[in-house]
Amino acid sequence: MQNNKISWPEMKKMLVVAVFSALIGALAATFITSSLMYGRQQPQAESETRIPKVAETQESVIPVIAREVSPAVVGISTIHVEYDFFYRPVETEAVGSGVIVDTSGHIITNDHVVGNADQITVFLSDGRKREAIRLYGDPSLDLAIIKIDAPNLAAARLGDSDSVLVGDLAVAIGNPLGLSLQRTVTAGIISALNRMVVIRDRRGEVLMQDLIQTDASINPGNSGGPLVNSKGEVIGINTVKASRAEAIGFAIPVNIVKPIVRSVIEKGSFDKPYLGIEGIDREIAQVMNLKVTVDSGVYVAGVERGSPADKAGIKTADIITKLAGKKVGSMAKLRQIIYDLDVGKPVDIEIRRNGSILTKTIVPDKAPTSN
Repeated sequence: MQNNKISWPEMKKMLVVAVFSALIGALAATFITSSLMYGRQQPQAESETRIPKVAETQESVIPVIAREVSPAVVGISTIHVEYDFFYRPVETEAVGSGVIVDTSGHIITNDHVVGNADQITVFLSDGRKREAIRLYGDPSLDLAIIKIDAPNLAAARLGDSDSVLVGDLAVAIGNPLGLSLQRTVTAGIISALNRMVVIRDRRGEVLMQDLIQTDASINPGNSGGPLVNSKGEVIGINTVKASRAEAIGFAIPVNIVKPIVRSVIEKGSFDKPYLGIEGIDREIAQVMNLKVTVDSGVYVAGVERGSPADKAGIKTADIITKLAGKKVGSMAKLRQIIYDLDVGKPVDIEIRRNGSILTKTIVPDKAPTSN
């Protein structure tokens, strides 16, 4: 009879093989289950930090913007002379910023920078210094245009402020806190559009509308400098910083500025067209519980007696939907269209009144306060 008993050494070999096989099976099952549930994971370096491509793109263009636009940004120093009780002259100095917009030397800045100046000195990026003359100023817009005579000037490109979106890159260039910090570059985003603020200064109380809000740092001395988009184009002229908050600054949209600059360059002056309308954006009218029954347009809150609007038959509570054939969606757009009109030249104005569309003819007059 054959002996079928297994010896102890052979038993130990069989146990080792069984345990080893069980371990391999368990590892294989774990790997297959993980792959099915989560997919195969690629190893990553522990210290690697991923930056979103959008952020990388915005950060990489800021040095390019600074190099391209900074040569067109100027420092502005002004002197205003007043006389004391004994008629002795007392000089007051102030500083601000500006941006050259053509190679013949036209410079955009703020009215509160040069509006009451008796002497204006411009400091160029290459160290040159030139005296400037004031060609235009409008306290209600806080906008002024001055001019210098100098060769080989760098000029900034003007962009399209109508295409600006909240969240877009915004770069401010100017001279915060004085000429010792000329052409300081700060960056942020467009925080909001069509803002309205009340400014109190030497001009009294001024209501400024249609402003671009940004969190790019703007400080005293930045006034009049450019707010630039990611293409290196000027989309606004920095005007004021919120005094009770950080990272809230405002700029005048460049599309409002363009027709004024164009007229001053071509004719040497700008006759500000005037219609005599007090308008309110549709959104604000709704907040005020005014009855607005159109998708877009400007609510007429008041009409000055004897004004072009009054003569054209425009009435309070009318809604302006078109002017000179162009659609009006906001006060900012209406202002842009008005500034592009010729004083004394009739244009059509489309309004909505009591559910009906009416077209009237209006003849812009020269604004009484135009300089």
